Amino acid sequence: INFFLCSLPRQPCFFFIELKDWQELRQHQKGRVFQGLQWTNVISKGIKSIHPYCSFAFKRHRVKTLGSQTHAPIFTCEGYCCFEDCPVEVKVEVADESTLKAAVVFSGGDVCHNSKELHRRPVRAAARQATAELLETKLPRSLYLESMQKITPKVIDSGCRDDAPTTNVLKNISWSERTKTRSHPDELPSLKALIDKQRGTDSDVLQKVMMHPKGVMLWSNKTLSVFYKRCKYDIVYLDATGSVIKKNTAESPPYYIYELVVRNPSKGQSPLPVATYVTCDHTTASVTYFLQAFQTDVIRMYGNVAIKRPVMIICDGSLVLMHSISTAFCRTGLEDLLQKYFLLITGQHPTETFDLPILHRCLSHIMKNAKALCKK
Repeated sequence: INFFLCSLPRQPCFFFIELKDWQELRQHQKGRVFQGLQWTNVISKGIKSIHPYCSFAFKRHRVKTLGSQTHAPIFTCEGYCCFEDCPVEVKVEVADESTLKAAVVFSGGDVCHNSKELHRRPVRAAARQATAELLETKLPRSLYLESMQKITPKVIDSGCRDDAPTTNVLKNISWSERTKTRSHPDELPSLKALIDKQRGTDSDVLQKVMMHPKGVMLWSNKTLSVFYKRCKYDIVYLDATGSVIKKNTAESPPYYIYELVVRNPSKGQSPLPVATYVTCDHTTASVTYFLQAFQTDVIRMYGNVAIKRPVMIICDGSLVLMHSISTAFCRTGLEDLLQKYFLLITGQHPTETFDLPILHRCLSHIMKNAKALCKK
């Protein structure tokens, strides 16, 4: 087992508490203690400016009451390093409120961290709120990587990750902050309220919410327009993935995301999703309902001329998807559709009068299935 070893900073050590931070802490003082845990963020930030290699937890603190005539320090606290083999302890003392100079005394011995051990301070109080604001514009994984890049190599070697919360912690922070903006504690009633709120606005994307089985459909007038224009001459894709949303419990059915996608008219650009369906019901009836609901809105916007579109649809070969596409876009059963395709390719049906969309199975999925079959 390897250990990270380093000596403690030479005494005397000190840092200065910012006046605005101290005034905010004073506002939450009750008796001889600060309420909440924001004081731990302030003190640990100061200690880290002197000694960034240990991750400290705090045991106790005391604050001098306003107007007290005693000669006791304004503030004192004690802490210890969270690493199992590290003997380092710390004591912080603020003697004068006019300067807010915090004297730091380390004791116990030199730093000794197991190289396989990692520790992080909890993200609390104002630090949690600041992190939540960053997560409004960044993904948890992206924020984690940015935080890791800012940590110096020696701190990385020490195993201290106070400045880089894990992605799971960041996800929890992001999730808890989003739930605060809900109009209802339960997800589905909250989504239904959101539909009513967005109806008729430019952000009207959420179209349908199903309670049982659970499902959500999303598209907008803009994506309907993109679909109508692109599918007349180009390919439409229908795909499904189950790797985006995790199951609530081991017994609950997995959530799948079904998506209608068209190619971007700009070469080299990402495809454009025009409709999305999130559900735990993976049946032909469920997917057909999604496609027909989308097709209904297209026809409502552009009239019956949209019935014969798209020109070609590609899917992965799933029977559920093929049956649903056949019913929603070709207005016939899959067996009957395949029979019509057979008559067309054998020359028994004139191409001039054939006006059904072409259902095409994705070649990459065919090759993947063939490869798996050959390995058996």
